[in-house]
Amino acid sequence: MSVLQRFSALSSYAGTLAWNPLVATSRVLSLSLLKGIQIGRLEVEELGGEVTICGTAAITDLPNVTLTVHKDVFWVRLALFADMGFAESYMLGETSCSDLTSFFRLFILNRSYLSGSTITSTLASSISSLLRATNSLSNARLNIAAHYDISNDMFSAFLSPDMTYSCPIFLPLSHPASATETLDQAQQRKLKRFIDNCHIKPTDHVLEIGTGWGSFAIKAVRETGCRVTSLTLSVEQQELAQKRIRDAGMEERITVLLCDYRDCPRPYDREAYDKVVSIEMLEAVGREWLATYFGCVDKLLKKDGGIASFQCITMPETRYDAYSKSDDFIRRYIFPGGHLPTTFGLVSALTSGSHNSLLVSSIEDIGPHYAKTLRLWRESFLRNFDARIKPALRADSKRSMSKEDMDMFRRKWEYYFTYCEAGFATKTLGDVIVTVAREGAVELMEDIPL
Repeated sequence: MSVLQRFSALSSYAGTLAWNPLVATSRVLSLSLLKGIQIGRLEVEELGGEVTICGTAAITDLPNVTLTVHKDVFWVRLALFADMGFAESYMLGETSCSDLTSFFRLFILNRSYLSGSTITSTLASSISSLLRATNSLSNARLNIAAHYDISNDMFSAFLSPDMTYSCPIFLPLSHPASATETLDQAQQRKLKRFIDNCHIKPTDHVLEIGTGWGSFAIKAVRETGCRVTSLTLSVEQQELAQKRIRDAGMEERITVLLCDYRDCPRPYDREAYDKVVSIEMLEAVGREWLATYFGCVDKLLKKDGGIASFQCITMPETRYDAYSKSDDFIRRYIFPGGHLPTTFGLVSALTSGSHNSLLVSSIEDIGPHYAKTLRLWRESFLRNFDARIKPALRADSKRSMSKEDMDMFRRKWEYYFTYCEAGFATKTLGDVIVTVAREGAVELMEDIPL
């Protein structure tokens, strides 16, 4: 159900009752929940000037946030739909916050003290989860288009010049160059990690599942001279990736196919691919398709010494059951069809899907690096919104956006960046690089003295 559909349903419901008592009851319920905060401090400012303090006195190292309520309907949304209601109220401008990232940190830190949801929000979330479409071939294309086919110019306005849209690897704070390192340098280090993990050689034909805008393929060819076949379901990404590849003079070494992993052809020059790389694409596969995905990798990766490396955002085991049975802001408004596995679930699907023929070589969690990345993306997004992103959205003939639509789009993406930043900053989310290989893949031992 969209924001407007929810609002219409809410209005219809409110029309059968006195509005003021509904608001009053919702406000009492919501403030009662918020007063459960014990770590950090939340100050709630209302229309009439009333201020409610929730939590302890301000402490430097703990979140200290002011939430301003601009419209009474905020209380009704919050009482009925909990976190999803808050997200929709924020997108519609019914509430604002002094520091949205700190607001999310506050709730993560106080999770055990807050009930988290009402009966109605739990029902709404569960129903939405049941109605969420599976990632069949046709639905997968629609889900990818919903996020990645917005506008290449929009993405270029907040990503680093290489246009890598995934978690990088920054230098540690102890390194003397850490303070001056750019996002682009950190992204290049992460891309190099995949080249090194897979021991990519000039003679290799590499399959990349999830092209993005071509940054890994270009980096791999530039560093090693290998061949790359890359798959994407985004028309916009394919077009720009192909242009970037032509501009780099690599069109003879890189092929970008508009193709689902389930339809991937075998390489033209050999029976199977020497290496497989997939960078933050597994989140779009869906829980019920993970084993199928790794079954496809098993069929496409050479049996003698093949190596593959995957990067994926993960959900902790402790919260996975609740997450998998519910709905949330990211899956409804940002990545429809998305699903975050646990690290254990990822390895289990890998093992069963490949019939035990893909053996884990290493698992590295780089999730903490995402917090800074999301902050930098958000800052660039907001800084460039008026000058670059608005014109890019208006130039898209497929959409007609009013001023209100633009404002809601900006708030939705700001919410997305901060929501995720808080998750990674509190280690509530992970991001793992899993490298696997066939038994006997001696390439993995090249730098080891025997």
